Amino acid sequence: MTVARRPVPGKKLILAVVDGLGPELLDRAIAAGRAPTMARLAAAGDRRDDCVSTFPSLTPVCLAALLTGEHPSGSHIPGMTWYHRGERRLVEYGSSFAATLAEGTRQMVDDILVNMNLVHLSRRTTTIFEFLEDAGYVTAGVNTYVCRGRVRHPITRPVARRLARRIGIVDAVYGPRRYFLGELFFTDLTGAPHNFGGGIDRHGGAVGRWLVTRDGFDFLFFYLYETDAAQHRGGDVIGAVEVADSGIGMLVEAAGGLEQFLDRYAVIVVADHSQSAVVQAADAAAPLAGSALFESSRRSDPDRCELAVTASNRVAMVYRLARAREANGRIAERMLELEAAEVVMYAEDGWMHVRRDEGEMRFRRGPGEADPRGNRFTVEGDADLLSPQLYPNALERIEGALTCPAAGEVIVSAAPGWEFADSGGAHHVGGGSHGSLRAEDSIVPLITAGFEGGPPLDGMPSITDVAPLAARHFGVSRPVRQAASALAGVG
Repeated sequence: MTVARRPVPGKKLILAVVDGLGPELLDRAIAAGRAPTMARLAAAGDRRDDCVSTFPSLTPVCLAALLTGEHPSGSHIPGMTWYHRGERRLVEYGSSFAATLAEGTRQMVDDILVNMNLVHLSRRTTTIFEFLEDAGYVTAGVNTYVCRGRVRHPITRPVARRLARRIGIVDAVYGPRRYFLGELFFTDLTGAPHNFGGGIDRHGGAVGRWLVTRDGFDFLFFYLYETDAAQHRGGDVIGAVEVADSGIGMLVEAAGGLEQFLDRYAVIVVADHSQSAVVQAADAAAPLAGSALFESSRRSDPDRCELAVTASNRVAMVYRLARAREANGRIAERMLELEAAEVVMYAEDGWMHVRRDEGEMRFRRGPGEADPRGNRFTVEGDADLLSPQLYPNALERIEGALTCPAAGEVIVSAAPGWEFADSGGAHHVGGGSHGSLRAEDSIVPLITAGFEGGPPLDGMPSITDVAPLAARHFGVSRPVRQAASALAGVG
């Protein structure tokens, strides 16, 4: 009998994702002496502050981009909340407690743990967990809910598993070989403190320390959540960065110090998105008054509705339903009447249309000067509409959003200081938010250390470059979908 042998990598790889960490925030934390581990990793390797998130720059979209290397056009995850055309309902990944209640708690739990990974996340792409496990490597994930992998994980505690079955919610997920998500899923007893009341990132740090101590993985996705949450509520943001840094520090200490750590591991520290201050909230549906709007899956009949509006944080989408009368361009004009709307975009006749203030442009793939990422677009109209300083990597990201099969026909990016209230009326006024096309929501720090031959990424990096980098690091073939399919049927 032939026994499959596990590959032997040169160095193992750790991907640490600090949710919501922008470059300026990292600078403040380092200057205050409260992010020493990230400072030491940057000094030992390389730090860049021009890495660009995907669009919309919302956590589920961004985590999918990190794990698959795809914008929404490839991942099929369009936002925090979206209209499911096939099931004729709203999908809600937990924008707020009020939004969750509007759509149903049971449905939200199923959507975020099972449907997002096994139904909504495109089967035409593969996650890092999948392509590395397929090659024989051991993967691990800590506290990430975007987790699709090859191994089925039932809820670990029998009492909780029986309760989940009794009330009819998910009792298992598919994820990496070693998977840890708070108190619900844990493949090993690590001795980590409870995350309820003890802090999610402190718990995650203890789990990561246990894994490094036992050399328990070839690839680790190490997700640190609380920096984003602290900014949303206007809390102790520098303190949250310090806790995240301490979690990464636990991994370094478990290996015996920085030198020994980098002898064993190549490390990427990155954020999924950054954040900007919110001082005003708006109802994204207000400009569409007079149209028959789909309000919720419980109260609306889509056959009697013209439009569905989904909004979360600093982005909103408009979906055309069965009785829609107006063209995408007219809907875009109406949305621009909203003071909170800065950039409105839609696809039509194979072109991506973008409007801001009185200006308008359209673009599509084709001959043209290469941008910093090697893309070539044909641009017509106001070519200066989207300054790269204000809207980094804008055309690639807009294309990636508009050609997502699950996205709305019209997408709205918020103006500075504005946020769109979600379906439960919740917002983050007085705190921070993200999701827009703007640089302050989208530029993230990228720290790499321990890679042979120096920094592994050049040009303008994107969070979509991380999955291909992981494949190259391990010498693994990563299945890639046909790029031409992204534009099929646009308009």
